[in-house]
Amino acid sequence: MKQIIQEQNFHYLSTLAVFTLVLFPSYSFAEECPVTNAAVVSNAGDSNALGSISQSFNIPPGYETISGRIKFLSNEWPRWFGTEYNDTYLARFAAPGKMSILASGNVNSSSWGAGILGYNGATPEINYTLDVAGLAGKTASLYYEVRDVGDTIVDSALAVDSVKVIRTQQYLPAGGGSFNGNGTIAGTYGQGVKLTFKNLNVLGTTLSVKDSSPFGQTKELILLPLQSVTFTFTRFGEEPMGWSFDVSTKSDAFVVSYSMESTWVTGMPVNPCY
Repeated sequence: MKQIIQEQNFHYLSTLAVFTLVLFPSYSFAEECPVTNAAVVSNAGDSNALGSISQSFNIPPGYETISGRIKFLSNEWPRWFGTEYNDTYLARFAAPGKMSILASGNVNSSSWGAGILGYNGATPEINYTLDVAGLAGKTASLYYEVRDVGDTIVDSALAVDSVKVIRTQQYLPAGGGSFNGNGTIAGTYGQGVKLTFKNLNVLGTTLSVKDSSPFGQTKELILLPLQSVTFTFTRFGEEPMGWSFDVSTKSDAFVVSYSMESTWVTGMPVNPCY
């Protein structure tokens, strides 16, 4: 069989399938999420001498970095090191508008140490990171291959650790609008919501914003002409969650615009880990 894939906990992979919760004063979010399980891809047992695996996944909003690590394994080392039997490996990323080689190499260009998983030699861990800013909501693909060179007898493999998407933005745009009188802002958002209001009138105005959830806060002030203010509301619980804000004024002339940011926005799964 040309391709061998084994999901297992390699003894050098101590953080397999683990994500971390970072605690803030009143809310939290997953700062990194695994998207690939640990696997071994081998070129063993086929005349084409190529083993490969690939995976596709969606990139959540706010997650703009991908990181991972691999190890190249081979039985070409030490006996066939420096010869024409120079097996190769490749890790590649592809998404609409972006392609990148994450890691590549061969037997002769690698440093070798004691083997693992039944192979004579193993390289040190090969770590990589990739900036994926601007790709939120798009489908990305990861591709790994290991290829025999010069023979189809002596095998090599690639050990793939869990690949992670890493969150880089705490708050994300979540919409906006305007008011010329009392009204309500309601929807499904995250544990933290920021509301920024701007007075579009040439007169000052009173502004009151009430979080209508149990124990919700009310924030109010006098907003001067063309002045802006940002109110931040936080609540503990599972994202996404429902919010409703009552916006009101005691002034006769009231014209304000508003924009929203949230720790959860449409496009993020209920749990952004894959």
